[in-house]
Amino acid sequence: MAPGEIYGLIGPNGSGKTTTVKLATGLYRPSTGRVLVDGVDLHAEPERAKRRLGYVPDEPFAYERMSGREFLHLVGELWGVPAAGRGARIDELAATFGGLPPILDGHVENYSRGNRQKLALVAALLHAPRLLVVDEPIVGLDPESALRARELLRGFAADGGAVLLCTHTLAFAEAVCHRVGLLCDGRLVAEGTLEALGAGASLEDVYLRLAAAP
Repeated sequence: MAPGEIYGLIGPNGSGKTTTVKLATGLYRPSTGRVLVDGVDLHAEPERAKRRLGYVPDEPFAYERMSGREFLHLVGELWGVPAAGRGARIDELAATFGGLPPILDGHVENYSRGNRQKLALVAALLHAPRLLVVDEPIVGLDPESALRARELLRGFAADGGAVLLCTHTLAFAEAVCHRVGLLCDGRLVAEGTLEALGAGASLEDVYLRLAAAP
């Protein structure tokens, strides 16, 4: 993946998408090969490499008894985001999602699935990573928030960041991805731009054709 690129990883359940994401974020160790994040070996220099990436898992996590703001300050402190500008950074990112700022001082245990997803996206971006790894970014989001998430990812890439995106939502992948890769049974069976893969077809048509291939 190159700076400024949004790469979509798609495939059926059990194809290896989540395993790939966990390899890319250091939760799993590869049996062969290396994982480089902005040129830094993820397992040789894990702390240095992980400072360069942000991760949004498919099940967003936050401490239930903290407020959203407290949780984000904790994340910022762990990543070394300076205290002086941390509050402004939190407010700036939270404002991306109109529904998040009014509840930011409430306990996370009272957040909906969609608001937890928004909080996870803000937390992943707080330390200004170079790579953003997102597993199912719009699950639980209302249509307006899904559009805002799309613009957030596009803006991140436009500023020189790279995005590795796993999704079952083909329309979302089609709208944001520069390239896509199709996983089947743990193998990358096709990769490229939508134009190169489909010759004018929709991503759904490409996916169905490739998934049905022997």
